[in-house]
Amino acid sequence: MKKLMLFFCAALFTSGITFAQHKSVKKSKHTAAKTIAAPVPVKNAFAQHFADVADAKWSKRGADNWVAIFAKDDVKTTVEYTADGNWVATRSEYTAEKLPETVASTLKTKYPGATVKDGWKIERADVAAYYKVNIQDNGTDKAVLVNEAGTITE
Repeated sequence: MKKLMLFFCAALFTSGITFAQHKSVKKSKHTAAKTIAAPVPVKNAFAQHFADVADAKWSKRGADNWVAIFAKDDVKTTVEYTADGNWVATRSEYTAEKLPETVASTLKTKYPGATVKDGWKIERADVAAYYKVNIQDNGTDKAVLVNEAGTITE
């Protein structure tokens, strides 16, 4: 009986080692991103708002919306249009140093010990433009909304 038990344990041990070393190899496909051309009404609407931008990269988002991404003056901007060329939204990403002075001074006044991480200017057709600024105040991360006049909104 001892030999049978010893044999069983040895078989279990060796099979465990054998299967533990089996690695499955996943092959990843590296494909280049396709360049997508936006429809003419979308390009025309974009050209009216951002005539000086020539290097926008286009992609299609759900619900048939088209998105252009570009950088201007070290500010990364994303603009979204419907397939008909109607503007939906604009989101511009700012570093702490690039935030407008009205926004920065409001944050310094309201949160004097806070560290500004980054911020976004968000413009939509249904809401007045505002900034969403990520700060760290007393070890706590916060997102603060500030309108263009420099007033904190909740």
